Order: sequence, then C-alpha cells, then structure tokens
Amino acid sequence: MAAAAAAPPVSCGERRPERVDRGGGGGGEPDPGSRGRAGSLELAAARRRLVAAEGRRRAAAELEGRVLAVHCALRHAELRLAARAEALGRLGAGVAQAQLALAAHTQRLQKGLRRRPGARARPAALLAAARALRSCVPCAAPARRLPASPRSPA
Repeated sequence: MAAAAAAPPVSCGERRPERVDRGGGGGGEPDPGSRGRAGSLELAAARRRLVAAEGRRRAAAELEGRVLAVHCALRHAELRLAARAEALGRLGAGVAQAQLALAAHTQRLQKGLRRRPGARARPAALLAAARALRSCVPCAAPARRLPASPRSPA
C-alpha cells in the first residue's frame, strides 16, 4: 500500500497507463512496486525541471532589474550633464560680456590718461589688475579691440 500512496492522485478523468511490458517477467501479475517507482521518478524529474525553470526565471528577473537600474542611472547622468552644459554656457556668456566690458573700460582709462597729462595719474596697480583680469580665462579667445570711438569736439 505504501507504493500506491506515493503515486500522484489521478484527477479530471486522466488514466494512467497500466503496465508496460518490458519483456521481463512471466506475463502474469504486474510488479506492485514498479508503477510507484516510475511515477516517483517522473515526479522527481518534473520537480527538478521546475526548480531549474524557477531559477532561470529569477535570474532573468534579476537581470531585468539591473538593466532597468542602469537605464535609470544613465538617464539621470544625461540630465545632470545637460544641466551642467547649460550652466557652463551661461558662465561662458558672462565671461565674454565681462571681457568686452573690461576692454572698453581699459580703453577709457588709457584715453583719460592721455587727455589729461597734468592730472593726477591713476595708480599703476589698478591698470595692471584690469589687464590681468582680461587674461584670467585661459580657454577663451583673445578679446578683440573695439574700434576707436570718434572724438567729440568738446
């Protein structure tokens, strides 16, 4: 009776094949333990296949999660890069405006010194600092000199 209890129950009208003759014994009664052992071997093989398939499914789900995480990380990095590029563009535009303003102020200072030779001279450190500020950005193109403005008749 123990062999019959180990076999899976038959459900929904399934019929188990009776006994497959393997050419062994005397053709009378079926071996009472062979049916139970074959069923349990099939059940064990099916369980092994199920466990292997479940392992593959878990591995695929883990890989899918990792791919999604990498995708999100790349998207965030792309957004940060775009924000930094925008900030650098604004900074570059500000530097260009500052260079133009500095060049114009330097020209005005130099003209003022030429026009009033008797007046009190500006400190040399101020002019040196203005010229040094113009060259503080090494990667920027050299500032073009603005054309001289026409002198007023005053």
